[in-house]
Amino acid sequence: MVLIAFCHLLAPACGQAADALPASWQVGYKGTGYSFQTEDRDGTVTDRFQQFHLLSGSASGIAGGWLTVRASGRFADENFTDRAGFEEAKWYTGMFEARFGGAWKARVGRQLVQAGVTSLTLDGAGVDFKPNRSWNLAAWGGAKAPVYNTFDFGEFDQDAALGGRVTYRPNYSWRLGLSTAYRERLGQVAGRPVGGEIMTSALTNTRIFGRVAYDLVQDLWARVQAQAQWRSSATSPVVDLQYIDRYPTVDAVSWFSRFMNLERIRLARASVRKEWPSRFGGELEYLGSFVGVRTSSRLGLAVLVPGGRVGYSLRLGDAGEENRFYGELGYDLTRWLWLGAEGSVLTYALMQDAPVDQERDLTTLAARARVQLRPGLRLLAEVQSLDNPLFEEDVRFLVGLDVSMARGSSRLGLDRGGWLQ
Repeated sequence: MVLIAFCHLLAPACGQAADALPASWQVGYKGTGYSFQTEDRDGTVTDRFQQFHLLSGSASGIAGGWLTVRASGRFADENFTDRAGFEEAKWYTGMFEARFGGAWKARVGRQLVQAGVTSLTLDGAGVDFKPNRSWNLAAWGGAKAPVYNTFDFGEFDQDAALGGRVTYRPNYSWRLGLSTAYRERLGQVAGRPVGGEIMTSALTNTRIFGRVAYDLVQDLWARVQAQAQWRSSATSPVVDLQYIDRYPTVDAVSWFSRFMNLERIRLARASVRKEWPSRFGGELEYLGSFVGVRTSSRLGLAVLVPGGRVGYSLRLGDAGEENRFYGELGYDLTRWLWLGAEGSVLTYALMQDAPVDQERDLTTLAARARVQLRPGLRLLAEVQSLDNPLFEEDVRFLVGLDVSMARGSSRLGLDRGGWLQ
């Protein structure tokens, strides 16, 4: 609601320019509550109810159309704070974004930067320059936000973060990119990654993406990633391939960086999925994990049905053994009521070729309902049950409320339509 008031305050000050381009705004709210019981070693039973609330909003087209404001955060009750590292309040984003002409865009505040070799929450500023459809240049700088996204600002002299990215798209089939970054922690250089990426659909019926990142401080390839998708026609199976080869995420300032003999992590995934217009189909998946001489493989097979799937997966290797049956199903009972359920039965052992007495069972069940009370107002309810070697019975209840509303270029939310539509 603060964003709404901010829009109305700025609009008169912008005169006819603001009238020519009315401000648009949107607000969203998600509230979730968990109810469950705990029992300590002495047999004392405690009823618990934990809740958290996610708020988000934006206002665009204000101040003559060049300014946008965005913010999001989360608030939880004090019952959550008994967990180590869990903050009662978190601030995810909060920034001003300004457009200058058609080529320049600038941002200041807390923002998520996900570009090339950079992936972090930044307290600082960024600028984008797009002179034409082919080129896009971006740069950002400031301080890395606190790890737990608290309301404290990052300190530039302790957690400095700078970076830039250039992408070039000669046509619709190719996109090339180069990026670099500089990070400090505790006043020392933590990383200077450089990287490149490529995306292409030049091969018929195929999409390919590749990315590499090299850390100049630790003198190693931090990450090599490749993935491809092939589909010969709209009715043919979809084939996905993915490969990742990366070094454990340890910056140069970390105490663990002295262990330079850490083994690289390699992951390989392949899947084939076929779904007919009737929504029946099937999926076959392989996932392999390789860390030094240690290997682990998982095979999965699923049958697709309208509204859900039923499947089986098997894991073998040095990380232990596991076989799992699972199923999930959801159905729109009416225009305003959706019902769903899921469950899995899993038998696992922590080592390969473990004796039968070392095997453990884990059963999970859940049933949920989603009620569309009216456009922009949705209620969710869920019951969860867990049975494992530590808990003979663990039942939890979840209730959630989603609220959304927008005005301006689009109009949606609470005042649109009637109840149960």
